[in-house]
Amino acid sequence: MHLRTSLRVLALAVFAVAPAFAQQAAPAAPAAPTTAAAPRDEATPQQKAAMKEAEAMRAQKARIDAELALAEAKRAEELAPLQAEVARLTAERSLRLAKASAEAAALEDERARLERQAALESARATARLAERSNKIRELEAEAKQLQLEAANTVARLSNEIQRFQKEDEARKIASKAKPKYLKDPLVDGVLYISDRRIAFNGAVTEQLADYVCTRIAFYNNQSSEFPIFIVVDNSPGGSVAAGYQIQKAMAASKAPVYVVVKGFAASMTAVICTLAERSFCYPNTILLHHQASNVVRGNMTVLKEQIDFTNQWFDRLATPVAKKMGLSLEEFVKQMYANDSTGDWQAFGDKAKQLKWVDNVVERIEETAVLDLLPAPVAPTAMPSPLPQPPTRTEISGVTSKVDEKGRPYFELPPLANPFDAWWLYDPQGLYRAR
Repeated sequence: MHLRTSLRVLALAVFAVAPAFAQQAAPAAPAAPTTAAAPRDEATPQQKAAMKEAEAMRAQKARIDAELALAEAKRAEELAPLQAEVARLTAERSLRLAKASAEAAALEDERARLERQAALESARATARLAERSNKIRELEAEAKQLQLEAANTVARLSNEIQRFQKEDEARKIASKAKPKYLKDPLVDGVLYISDRRIAFNGAVTEQLADYVCTRIAFYNNQSSEFPIFIVVDNSPGGSVAAGYQIQKAMAASKAPVYVVVKGFAASMTAVICTLAERSFCYPNTILLHHQASNVVRGNMTVLKEQIDFTNQWFDRLATPVAKKMGLSLEEFVKQMYANDSTGDWQAFGDKAKQLKWVDNVVERIEETAVLDLLPAPVAPTAMPSPLPQPPTRTEISGVTSKVDEKGRPYFELPPLANPFDAWWLYDPQGLYRAR
C-alpha cells in the first residue's frame, strides 16, 4: 500500500516538472539561414511558428516520458506481489526440502536400526530353535517356499509348490496333523518320515541331482538336527556323474541323510541306497546291483576308450559297495553272475538286508507330512503307460516321454553334459533311450 502511494506521488511530480525539464534538456533550435540568430521578438512568423512547434514537441516528449515512467511504476507495482509470492514459494520449497531431507535421514536411521534388530532377533531365534514361536514358524514356511521357487529350475517346481499349499490347506482343516521330527525315526518297527523329504523317482539325471542336492542344502540351512529322507518309489538308476554328485552332497550334509526305498531301486540308485548313512525298505522292496553299461558310438578305438572309462567309473563307485558287503570288487562281480546269468543281481528287502545293501527292513512307513487334499498332477514317473501318450516332460529328471513310429512308448534320456559321464541303469525292456 505504501509502495503504491509512493509511486503515485512520483508520477505527479514527474508531470509537474516535465515541461521545465523538457525546456532545459531540449537541444538548441537549428540556426537560421542568416548569419546571426534573431531575437525572439525579432523572429519572423515562420521562426516563431517553428519555435512553438519545437516547444510543443518537447512538451509532448516529456509527457510521453512521464507516461512511460508511470507505466513502468505501475508494472513494478503489479510485479511486486508476484515477486513477493515467488520469494515466498522459494522459501517454502527450501523449507520443505530441508524437512524432507531430515525425515529421510530419520527413516534411514530407523531402517538401519530395524535391520540390526532383525539380525539380532534372527540370531537369538537360531540359538533357541526349540523355543520358536508360532509366528516364526509361519515365516520360515514362507521363506522355505520362496527358496524352493528360486532354487528349482525344472518343471517339478509347480508340483512342489502345490504340495506345500496342500499341506497348508490340510493343516487348516486338521490342526492336529503335524510332521513328526525324530532324531531316530525308527520307533517299534515303524519308520516316521517328516516333511524334510526329497522325492527321488525316475532316471538319475543332472536335473534330478541338482534338485536333490539343493533340497539337502536347504534342509541343512533349516536345521542340522533332524534327518533328511530321500524317498525312492521306483528308479532304474542313471547317470554315474549325477549319482556321484548326490552321494557327495549326502556325505557333506550336517544333518543325517537317510534313503527310503519303497518299490524298486537299481544300478546307480541302488549304490546310493547301499552307501547311505542309513537306509530303509519294505520286505518286498527290490534292490538290484549290476555292472555299469554305456551307450557308445565310434570306431573300435573310441569304443575301447569309452568302455575302459566306464569300467573306471564302475570300479570307483562299486568298490565301496563291495567293501561294505565284505567282498572284493572281483568277488562282487563274480557273485552278480552267480546269482543271475545276466549279471543283474536282484534281491527282496529282507535278503538285501542280509547282503548289507540296506540297513533296516520295516513293515510300516508313516508319511507324517503327506496330506493330499487336491488331485495329484498327471505326470510320468519311472515307467511309461503301455498306451501311447503325448510327449510330456517329467517334473524333475528332465526325461521326455515319447512314442516311436511303431506306437511304442519310451523315455528319451537327456544328453550327458559331462563328456566322461556314463549311463548306469537297469532297462531290460528298452524303455530308456539316449539321444
